[in-house]
Amino acid sequence: MSFFNKISRGGLILAALGIFLLVMSVQDTLTSFREARSFEDVMVGDADIAVGDHVEGQVPMLLDSFAIEQTWTENRSNNSVTPKKTSRHFYVMPCGDRLAGLSVGSKSASAADDLVDQTYGYFNGGAEPTAELVLDCRVAEMGEELAEMFRNELRDYYDFTDQDIEDMGTLLLVEPRSFVAVRSFCGAGAAFTLLGLALLALRWRKVSAAERARQEEF
Repeated sequence: MSFFNKISRGGLILAALGIFLLVMSVQDTLTSFREARSFEDVMVGDADIAVGDHVEGQVPMLLDSFAIEQTWTENRSNNSVTPKKTSRHFYVMPCGDRLAGLSVGSKSASAADDLVDQTYGYFNGGAEPTAELVLDCRVAEMGEELAEMFRNELRDYYDFTDQDIEDMGTLLLVEPRSFVAVRSFCGAGAAFTLLGLALLALRWRKVSAAERARQEEF
């Protein structure tokens, strides 16, 4: 009997789907269980952060926006593209003796912009920032395209030299994550994988047993 006849297609699909969900969610799930550092501790330098860390709470201050992420609509009639919507805004965030990037969704961008204005007002002798920007985030390595925009921002507006930027090491991006959803995906991935493997094993055993029975008849 063919090898492929022993394979449960449903089991294979479930296992593949489960593995995909695990690959997509397991790292963030591990991050979600790490002890969270507060934004305040991170910004004043009382807590260091690295890739894979968990940061949450009220963002106490924020510097300039240095990039936005947009989706685009293609108009094939005149071969042009136009911005459809802005999905994320990226800000410079104080991080002890270094700077990091902070990603903010479009729904929180207004609060983030208010916080930027209030931060510079505070630096100029005004009241402490009061804009509410509460986030639950993971720390990731900044992608190269975004990192280049971040480096340009540091050079042009903060007078960082290339050596200053090099001394900062890995450029970090603090980005919001729905850790409840991430854990759900991870749990579903584990369940699908186990169920798929079980179906594969049952199908293999059932077909193999039937094959042996036929052989014994002869």
